[in-house]
This record gives sequence, C-alpha cells and structure tokens, in this order.
Amino acid sequence: MQIVANEKHISQRKKIGERAPFVGLIFLAGSTVLIFLKPEWIWGTMALVWVGFLISLMGSYLGERYVGPNAHHKRVPEALKGMSNEYTLLMYRLRAPFVLVEPGGLTVISVRSQSGSITYEEGRWRQKQKMGFLRRFAGQESLGRPEKLAQIEREDVEKHLAKALPAGVEVPVRSVVLFTAPGLELRVDEETVPVTALRAAELKRWLRRNPLKPQLVGEAQAALQAMVGDDAS
Repeated sequence: MQIVANEKHISQRKKIGERAPFVGLIFLAGSTVLIFLKPEWIWGTMALVWVGFLISLMGSYLGERYVGPNAHHKRVPEALKGMSNEYTLLMYRLRAPFVLVEPGGLTVISVRSQSGSITYEEGRWRQKQKMGFLRRFAGQESLGRPEKLAQIEREDVEKHLAKALPAGVEVPVRSVVLFTAPGLELRVDEETVPVTALRAAELKRWLRRNPLKPQLVGEAQAALQAMVGDDAS
C-alpha cells in the first residue's frame, strides 16, 4: 500500500499537542501565584485560569489525535498494513483526514479513538468507560453520533471530486467508522446501524470482503490517479 501524507500538517499539530498541556499548566500556575501576590487583580487571575484551561483542552484534543502510539496517523496505516499497492492512503490531503483510494473508488475512513465499550442498539450509540466523565472534562472528545461525522467527511470528499474530476465522470465513494483504541469492545446491531463500524483489526478483512470492484471507465481511472498524483506533489 502506498501512503501520501501531509507531513507538515501532522508535525505542526503533534508539536502543539505535546507542548500545549505544559503551557496550560504554566498559565494555571501563574494564576495561583498572582492570587497570592495581587489578590485585587481578580479579573487578571480569572483570565489566566481560563486561558490555561483552554490551552490544556486544546493540547488534550490534539494529543489524542497526533501524539503517541495511538495517534490517528499511526493507527490507520497499521490497520491497513499488508494491502497491495493498488491501494493508496491519503492522510490529511483532503478535507476528510483519511481517504483510501481503491481500484474501484474511494473509502473515507472516519476515525474515532474512544476506548472502553461502545454499543449501537435501538438507534442509539452508548459508551461505557472508566472515569469517562473525568476523561471528557480533560478534553477527550465525546462519542456523539459517529455516522454524522462520517457522512460529513464523505460529502466533503464528494464535493472535492466534483471539482477535481471531468464533467460527467463519477467515482463511487463510501464511508466507514474506524475505532482505533486498543482493547475496545464494539457491539453494533448490524441490521440497523446507519454506518459500517469497525475495529482496527477488522478493517483489512472487511475491505477484502467488500471491494469496490474496478469497473471505472478509463477516463475515471485516469482522473482519479491524477488527483492522487496532485495530492502527492
């Protein structure tokens, strides 16, 4: 499998994710010192607290995606390791962070890193996680509705294709939700779940069992390869 990544995007956000928590702590420590030295500066103290808190949240948000072994740009290629060179993974090259270019079209991979136990039944997503409230307070993104994010990312890719491809040329686009947290328990009602939801270990097998068959006409194939080439430049 070939990988085309926006390394600048990844590097910049990784640095912010690594440094922001420490910067946030500096602001919070400064507010503690200020409240003792200048108790009359209450509004300045509160400003430091809020700035430190917001910077810490930003660091947690970016750290979850770009820092450490569970960073999205590491986990997705790991999940696809061993796929043939007919496949190209675009990372942060389009508005959707992860797009797999296949012989027969595109698969938009919407990544979720929530851990614990996740279920979908009776039309609702539920997550159970130890200290879940504290994790979310510290900046971990809530589960929300994964199918909505997947839909938005797929539509963004379709809009990009409409502009990049010649008039009248269509390329199939589908989406999956990929849960990357190690040890995740995922249980979904496959008959009613509104989007394909997979754990990282299941992705390759699903792709091989559900290929986008290469039925594109020559013009569509050439235009798709040109788009990949443009993103690689």
